Amino acid sequence: MSDLKRYTTQNVYEAACERIDFCLNDFDRVCLSFSGGKDSSVMLHLTGDRARIAGKKFSVLFIDWEAQYKLTIQHVTDLKNEY
Repeated sequence: MSDLKRYTTQNVYEAACERIDFCLNDFDRVCLSFSGGKDSSVMLHLTGDRARIAGKKFSVLFIDWEAQYKLTIQHVTDLKNEY
C-alpha cells in the first residue's frame, strides 16, 4: 500500500461535505469554478446544499468561451436560475 494514500471509513460524499463545510466556515469568501459539466454540476449542487444548511453564500465563476454547446449554456442558465 502506498504511503501517499490514507484509507478511511468515510465515503466520498461525507468527505466532500466535510471539505465544503470547512471552506464555507473558515473562509470569508468562497468561489466555485463551474464549467457546466457533470462534475462541476455535482459540486454546485453539493455546495448549494451545504451553504443553505450553514446559512452561507458563495460565488460561482463561469467563463463563456463562446465555444460551448448550446445545451451546456442552457444547463448553466437553468442552474443559475435555480440558485
